[in-house]
Amino acid sequence: MSPYRSLTAILCVTLISVSGIALPYPILAPLFIELGHPVSEFAGLPPKLLLGLVLAIYPLGILLGSNRIGAWSDRVGRRKVLQWTMAGSALGYVLSAWAIQQGSFLGFALSRLLTGVCEGNLSVARAIAADLHPHIDRTRAFSYLNATGYAGYLVGPLLGGLMLPLGASMAFWLAALACLAALVLITLLLPQDRPTGQFRGQTSLGLLKEAHLRPFFVLYLLLMLGLNGFYEFYPVWLVEFRGFDSLNIAYTTVLLTSSMILMAILGVMSVKRWLGVAGTALVGMAGFALALLLLPLSGDLYLLPFVLMGFGIALFNATLATYLAQHGGEQYGQGRLMGLMTTTFCLGNVLMALIGGVLILFDTRWVLALSSLLVLLAAGQFGYHHFHRDTWGAQRSLAS
Repeated sequence: MSPYRSLTAILCVTLISVSGIALPYPILAPLFIELGHPVSEFAGLPPKLLLGLVLAIYPLGILLGSNRIGAWSDRVGRRKVLQWTMAGSALGYVLSAWAIQQGSFLGFALSRLLTGVCEGNLSVARAIAADLHPHIDRTRAFSYLNATGYAGYLVGPLLGGLMLPLGASMAFWLAALACLAALVLITLLLPQDRPTGQFRGQTSLGLLKEAHLRPFFVLYLLLMLGLNGFYEFYPVWLVEFRGFDSLNIAYTTVLLTSSMILMAILGVMSVKRWLGVAGTALVGMAGFALALLLLPLSGDLYLLPFVLMGFGIALFNATLATYLAQHGGEQYGQGRLMGLMTTTFCLGNVLMALIGGVLILFDTRWVLALSSLLVLLAAGQFGYHHFHRDTWGAQRSLAS
């Protein structure tokens, strides 16, 4: 079967899946804060606290799922794991819709946990993209995969906002249908792969036992802490220092995401041919960090840093995945490696929400400054281990 058919399949699955993930985002806050819905009542706890628990339990599910699902796909096959987990996601969304209709907070929270665990399957899509090499360049495949993911985060909230007037549960019913559509695409377009049965009983976090992979985990955790610090708190900065309302924040997010999509589709491969995989990753990290550092000082030019940060995110997202796949996929399994990246992203999300939540009590600009510093530290760590220590054998590979 043509590798481009497989790539088309995982691009469609990623777009549908990420749109489904993002679909409830504009629903949850009104559901718990404004509408006084029965699902926002449990054990006499404040609705804002219950909302925080629901928001936290979903990425916790992704963290748990991505730790095992990628490694599971190495053992039993990518197609089979995607089919099972996509069916599980559909079930999770159905249970969420049912819980809203029943006014059950506990049922809603558990269904979000189940959905999160199954949505850890995005690491399998990335593993498939890595497997398509050498028929399709890994950086190109990851760039296109990332672009469809970015598009999903635009399409999903838009559809969710349109669904809210029809009832709070409608967005979750639509997300379930999207997952079923993705399941059909997986079944029709992805070939039946032949797993080797290796890595039995192993998880993505188990890779931290490997001494030479730990530095990559550390730098990627630093990077994800910085990236999530930006994602989670730039809307707060826009409200406090630019006087933005929700509509203006949405326009800024569209600009940021559009910049990411544009660079992922049109620019990443050109920069890679010029600088190489490692050089492109370094430029992406450094460019993002410097643009973020200058954001509070940008005055009326504040939109320019958002464009530059979008370019940087697209560059390092594509090339760091390529780098890890090149220097460990055969030995450790692409599913485990991509699962480690997804798990680390979720860990960074949770940790930075806690750290940033404290720092914004003093000044939101402290969060942005810390995020920039963390990304610069990640870039320095990557440069040191790649160029000076050759920890991952990249220079030896070029010399041989």
